[in-house]
Amino acid sequence: MKLRQVASGWEFESEKDLEDLVWNNLEKLFGYKPLKRQYQVSGQYCDILAFGKNQELVIIELKNSEDRYIVQQLTRYYDALLDEKPFSEHINFQVPVVLIAVTPNFHRDNHIDRKYHQLKFHFLQFKIICQEQKFSLNIINTDTTLNWKLDFDYLPENHVNKNIPSPHKRFYQLIEKCTPQQRAKLLKFRETILQFDDRMEEIVQDGGIYYGKGKTKYCAELRFNSSKKELVLFLWLPHNFYSGIQTNITRMRIWTDWSNAAIVKPAGKGLGSIHSIRIEMAKKAAKNQSLNILLYHALNKWFERI
Repeated sequence: MKLRQVASGWEFESEKDLEDLVWNNLEKLFGYKPLKRQYQVSGQYCDILAFGKNQELVIIELKNSEDRYIVQQLTRYYDALLDEKPFSEHINFQVPVVLIAVTPNFHRDNHIDRKYHQLKFHFLQFKIICQEQKFSLNIINTDTTLNWKLDFDYLPENHVNKNIPSPHKRFYQLIEKCTPQQRAKLLKFRETILQFDDRMEEIVQDGGIYYGKGKTKYCAELRFNSSKKELVLFLWLPHNFYSGIQTNITRMRIWTDWSNAAIVKPAGKGLGSIHSIRIEMAKKAAKNQSLNILLYHALNKWFERI
């Protein structure tokens, strides 16, 4: 299982990661006995099939992000499974089928579709909680507020992509003046970017190192400020990032100690025209803000543009 940190907290790297966790803890979470995962019926794949204490069939559809068609998808599974009637040794098809949708957010259309549907759908909303490096999956029934909590072990540092190429010599030149602690963080920073997607490239040009695809699709840049003898970071983020408004993606200069970080201001090229007061303001603002959150937001925005 793999997670990634985003501006709102933590999310699963893929839908399969969510499915693995629920499947392996199905009885502990909901009291249902597992039957089959990714079960194929009528050319469709049901995420999880299970059964309850009354031998009722349970169909669970999982989404790692908001999906406006989840009600229709469960309806198709319901129809196909009633026609086929598999697992008859475990299932009593005379009792109502339980239909469960699990997602981090429900689209307003999901509620409209359910409102006028003859079948009953259970909407379960999940969130990953991390407190003091301890992770849990929190699930709530949006109608009854019944909730479930599953604690699980997760160590982000265990996920290392062995296929990441060795750093370019320019990278070592840029971090030469950094402390050993900073160099370790920068190597981890580089690893996080390059393992995010197979298409991510490390591009050396114009005196800096860019991370992205081609010559226009960047998400991060490292550049050395010779006058200050320091390494400077740029991330491609929405212009009004802190307001939450989805605006044009802009090259932003970031102040960071490679643990905490804050946006200084947009910078069109080079180091940008930055007054020292703006840097001091960003330094103070970075006190309770993680560099990882800014980085993962930049990575997700880059992914959307590819």
